[in-house]
Amino acid sequence: MPKVSQYIISDLFRNRLIQGYVLLLASVGWGIFMLESQPEKALLIIMQVTLFALPLIAIVFATVYFYNSQDFVVLLLAQPIARSTVIWGFYLGLCGAFVAGFFISIGLPLLLFYPTPESIMLLLAGGLLIFIFVAIALFISTLVSDKARGMGLALLLWAFFAFVYDGLLLFFMYYFGEYPIEPGVLTLSFFNPIDIARITIIMKTEASALLGLSGAIFRNFFGSTLGVLASLTALLVWVIIPFFLVKYSFAKKDM
Repeated sequence: MPKVSQYIISDLFRNRLIQGYVLLLASVGWGIFMLESQPEKALLIIMQVTLFALPLIAIVFATVYFYNSQDFVVLLLAQPIARSTVIWGFYLGLCGAFVAGFFISIGLPLLLFYPTPESIMLLLAGGLLIFIFVAIALFISTLVSDKARGMGLALLLWAFFAFVYDGLLLFFMYYFGEYPIEPGVLTLSFFNPIDIARITIIMKTEASALLGLSGAIFRNFFGSTLGVLASLTALLVWVIIPFFLVKYSFAKKDM
């Protein structure tokens, strides 16, 4: 497994798309702190870019990479190597490359210019989102044989978590606004990993005061130590469940 992961990481860092991904995020991370005099505002801008771009890049590139590596996968499976070792190697290799690029491009400026618990939370959440969406990408790639359909499904899932889910949640809040729905909204937010990361980070900043009375419910929960632990636990669950689905799907897949 370590050899498979090391090969994938070295192969990815030679890929121009990965190099472009690191340079793009680095220009955002370093550039915003150079242009913005208020570090907390810079953090919020980086958070929006990170929570939008990281899941998209992770799910799209991991899906494409696994489809394009089918011959390599078949070659590995022809060797006396367990299927679980192969899929673990791919998963850790993809996650390792993306996480390393993320910490180089976004982590370094955050730790240099704004070394606060909010920055640490953003780095943790971003890293966990990479693990989540790479697992979802591999699950799609092992479940759907056709590359075009797999890519379409990956993009649909990203769009659902990034945009559609929030729209449905806002519709729910508007339609049932006359009722005490705050606990329900709090529960529903845990079904979207991007929302978990976004709300947890915002609740640790002064921007949470702009959310009004409804924001007080989130602030009281996500702003506490218990809320942060619950958020990180929920993100870890989001990592574990898709990966076990990947292992099951890959074990049953006819290569």
